[in-house]
Amino acid sequence: MTTNKTTNTTLQPVTKEERIDFLDILRGIAIFFIFAANIIYFSGFFFFPPEAHIPSTNLVIDPYVDFISFTLIDGKFYSIFSLLFGIGCAIQFNKLNNLNKPFAPFFRRRMFWLLIIGLIHLCLFWLGDILTLYALLGFVLICFVKMPNKKLITWSIILILFPLANWFIIHIANFNYPMYLFHLNTKYAESMGFQMVEWQGVKRFSMQAHLLNQDILEFFKMNVGNTLIRIGNILREGRIFKVLGIFLIGLWAGRKIINEDLLNNTKFLKRVALWGVCIGLPISVFRTYIEFFSSQELIWDFLNTLSYAFGTVPLAMGYAALLALFYRKGFKFLHWFAPVGKTALSNYIFQTFIAITIFYGIGFGWAGKFGITVIMGITLTIFAFQIIMSIWWLKHFRFGPLEWIWRQLTYNKRIKLKK
Repeated sequence: MTTNKTTNTTLQPVTKEERIDFLDILRGIAIFFIFAANIIYFSGFFFFPPEAHIPSTNLVIDPYVDFISFTLIDGKFYSIFSLLFGIGCAIQFNKLNNLNKPFAPFFRRRMFWLLIIGLIHLCLFWLGDILTLYALLGFVLICFVKMPNKKLITWSIILILFPLANWFIIHIANFNYPMYLFHLNTKYAESMGFQMVEWQGVKRFSMQAHLLNQDILEFFKMNVGNTLIRIGNILREGRIFKVLGIFLIGLWAGRKIINEDLLNNTKFLKRVALWGVCIGLPISVFRTYIEFFSSQELIWDFLNTLSYAFGTVPLAMGYAALLALFYRKGFKFLHWFAPVGKTALSNYIFQTFIAITIFYGIGFGWAGKFGITVIMGITLTIFAFQIIMSIWWLKHFRFGPLEWIWRQLTYNKRIKLKK
């Protein structure tokens, strides 16, 4: 399970022999469930009332599927993806250290090009992009790569809980700094003549209009405005602190995987799985209750932030540990996810284009047409297609198409794609 030390002094991408199979599997699972969380917005389910659905797609089990999927999925798998980002950083730092190569210049180049990919994705196509945030925080992560393990864990706890302080700054100290971006988006939308709706006390353009819009130029203009909303939401939620905190846990875990064979430490994995699920699951159920049934009073908003801080990360860590135990037990179905995990960047971006084609007005225009159970069925079908395509692709090529471009830009040289 441990990575092999590299003796070649030339800096190269990670080879097949250096990869850790379980991490590819976990990355593929995270990509699937991130899509399951995102498709609620892609499909228009979040923005359209049930009356807009095709009646036959409103099933009796829909409320239960909605409640369960939000409880088990929302926030948990981008947390696992963040964990994997930190683990990947630790592995790359270890590799460069073995080669006596400086880490910071390499990782800055890597993050710079990820930032470019993320900004294109965010500003032109999808307001839910995570790559831009990851790239920006990747620059910050460089400052932590040599920090002792105890300090890493201390800082990770502080950062994961800091959204609570952020909530007090916004709501109690009455310094609502994210609102500036929402107001800026309002001005932008008005200047473009977009259809406006009221949202959390701020006027913004209608997401229904965005999803149903058939003019591709208007689509791009709306996405520029969406960028302001996305940044405002990230600041309002304190997601910057949460993600960086999980990155640090990933750094710690990556060191433990490399130096102490953490993925074979069954006793530790069982403890994390048990405590993560026992703490995270009931708190996540409570958070879902708040989201679905509570009023808009300030106390409920605070309890939502509190339950997110204490429920989402423990449950995500519990999932990761539980899946590691299943992997050790030889659950063969887990290997279906590995090809997607090896081409995670490409599959993440392709999910956006597939969803836009199916649901948006510039595509087939099926936004707001389906109930949640049918939407989850569509998610599963699309992901099954991605598994098949990833398997086929990796039979012929060494990297995913976007991974290949990213690597060439990072290493600043031509890299062979075909096997």
